[in-house]
Amino acid sequence: MDELKITTDIEATDQLGLLVRRIQVEAPVKGDLRKQAAAIVEKVTYLGSELKVIEVDGVSDAVQIRSKKPAEDGFVEVFLRRGNYLSLERKGTPLHISKGDFERLMRDLKEIF
Repeated sequence: MDELKITTDIEATDQLGLLVRRIQVEAPVKGDLRKQAAAIVEKVTYLGSELKVIEVDGVSDAVQIRSKKPAEDGFVEVFLRRGNYLSLERKGTPLHISKGDFERLMRDLKEIF
């Protein structure tokens, strides 16, 4: 997608949806880490649970975001680093997401970076 490098680890797919283990985004240009974190929490509201910032580490220039209320079968965890890297991972079982929401997630991540 344009200059972004997006890598996905998809366990399975069918006509309606996907089982996603991990998504990585790498951008050539650094963005504002705090604005990116706020945008993720605000925009990415369709992954099964609300997200919240867990930790902001100014020394290593990183932000950790997680599901507010983890489900019995796992939670979503997002790491932002240096303003040009994102890792979104489902801990536990893979993230079941519709194809429409997956496309929306790709658009949102592109916008954020």
